[in-house]
Amino acid sequence: MKGRILLYCAVCFCMSPLANAEDQILPSVVALDMAAIKNEGITVTFAKSGKVSRILPVISRVMPDTTRLVYIHSAGSGKVLDVLVQPGTSVHKGQALLRYQDHSLHGARLQAIQMRAALTAAIASRNDAAAAVLRAKQLVGQTLSLAELRRRQDILAQADATMRARQADVDTLGHRFNEEFNSSSEQSSRKQQDEVSTLISPVDGMVQTLDTSVAADLTPTTNVASVADLSDVWIVSDITPEQAARLQPGGLQTTETNDGAITSRIDTVDGMANPQTGLVRVISRVSNPTGVLVPGMVLDASLTERDSVTGMVVPSDAIQKIDVHNVVFVQVDKTHYRPVMVNIALDDGKHAVVSSGLKEGEAVVSHGSFALKSIIGLAGMDAD
Repeated sequence: MKGRILLYCAVCFCMSPLANAEDQILPSVVALDMAAIKNEGITVTFAKSGKVSRILPVISRVMPDTTRLVYIHSAGSGKVLDVLVQPGTSVHKGQALLRYQDHSLHGARLQAIQMRAALTAAIASRNDAAAAVLRAKQLVGQTLSLAELRRRQDILAQADATMRARQADVDTLGHRFNEEFNSSSEQSSRKQQDEVSTLISPVDGMVQTLDTSVAADLTPTTNVASVADLSDVWIVSDITPEQAARLQPGGLQTTETNDGAITSRIDTVDGMANPQTGLVRVISRVSNPTGVLVPGMVLDASLTERDSVTGMVVPSDAIQKIDVHNVVFVQVDKTHYRPVMVNIALDDGKHAVVSSGLKEGEAVVSHGSFALKSIIGLAGMDAD
């Protein structure tokens, strides 16, 4: 309180009222001693020419990146035995989602037994045919004719073709076991008599949907669940077509969260409005390595418009309102500050564009300008 009184007295002694065109009374200078400057944490920045874009405030929501959203289907048909997760469950790659009695797996294993038996028989027939050809070659011209040799060679060729066909059948079914019944999203039991398959998560992420239950029927066309990889997410805003016309991909987006602001770029601005809502969707992809952004969250955000305003740029906190006028404090020397009325062309909340009243390079108080405004107010009250 003592520091405040000393600061106020310093201002009073330096007041030299001036009248502008609107008869607004401002002191010619505000003087502070070094102790008061340190107390108020006054900092100075320099006005410089530049441009600031207009900002569109929006309400945004977090959505999964659809390019990282995986829909889980079963390879076979059967009945659900256990459901091991719920929507919203965080899962890691390879984690079990549900188990089901896989009737298709049972049928495929029986088919595999038959195909291997057929291949074994085909190999035996081919070996017999090859042995018959070998004997014919030894006896041709003696007890066997050349025509008999050729007949046996034809039989061998047919046996070779049959064996290759049976081998292809076995390989095809083996590929099905490896790629369908055992894949990035499913694992089948390795026990020959076991018909249980397990659907697993192919990614680290979160279960978004789960559309099944215990004892429910499954088919390969059933969309059992969806898992979202949330290492990247979409921040989606719905705006009017008129607002969308002022945006462009690549523009800056700032999203406010409990952990601070997230800066990203606008990836897409839909070319057409949603026929049901009449709104245009704007998407910004954001990295989410720690998982703090969860689908369904609603956040405040701001979108940078394509048009900008040029002038002298200063921090927004340098601007103070005194009566109906915008005022900045220009540093005269280390302890003296001159209030100057300015015209503001645009203020985006962080930076303000001054269209008149400031020159390039002038030193302007940013942090602490409110304290200087308050001192003028106190001095005016004292004068009254």
